[in-house]
Amino acid sequence: MRSAPLRLPWPGLDWTVPLHPLSGPAAHYLIAVRRVSPGSTIIVFDGQGREGPATLESMADGTPALRIAAPPSLGRRGAAARLAYGLPKGDKLDDVLRQATELGIGGLVLFVGERSVSRPDDTDRVGRKRERWQRIIEEAARQSGRADLPSLVGPVSLAEAIAETTMDATRVLLHPEATRRFDAVVFEAPATVFVGPEGGFSPGEVAACTEAGVVAARLETPVLRTETAAVVGAALALFRLGAA
Repeated sequence: MRSAPLRLPWPGLDWTVPLHPLSGPAAHYLIAVRRVSPGSTIIVFDGQGREGPATLESMADGTPALRIAAPPSLGRRGAAARLAYGLPKGDKLDDVLRQATELGIGGLVLFVGERSVSRPDDTDRVGRKRERWQRIIEEAARQSGRADLPSLVGPVSLAEAIAETTMDATRVLLHPEATRRFDAVVFEAPATVFVGPEGGFSPGEVAACTEAGVVAARLETPVLRTETAAVVGAALALFRLGAA
């Protein structure tokens, strides 16, 4: 059985330009890692929802390049749902970014909560982390067949995360002690699910969220680890929106 063509993310690709030289990670992935030979077809996607076939060529100076083989078409896109996630410690965020992208979340808002252990305070360090997070998102989109990339906001404060999502029709905060059940919340798009870091949300943070119109709701499960709650919350939101 013929295998599907490789997929390559190319954010901001100009589809009107027929030939695009390859360099950096893209060239390394196709040539060194996957050992793609000239003449092979690659599916390129621009991170905005469009994708199309391209052929690997070698330019006159030997530089590998992709030639756009046909006009782009609309590919698989994420849903109008976001995950607002309190920064966890260690590499837990890597898995959350990967799985949320695979599920089809449309965006992620990363915030630093009162109980967040991870508190990036160096601009250069935050920049490097964002580059890493973006690579993880692009790789997850490539593997899952998405033609778009989830938006990535943050790290910001919780107040900024609340403000960022003000226009969303549905905003839910997962809290194990909430009186309302998650399945009792009426979901309309666009929607955002708020999940706290390891220590959860402080009482003051819960109050700030509810005063801003964010609904606190509980899951009928045992208490989940933060990285598990993030993925479960994202999946349930997508299901309630009919996007899972």
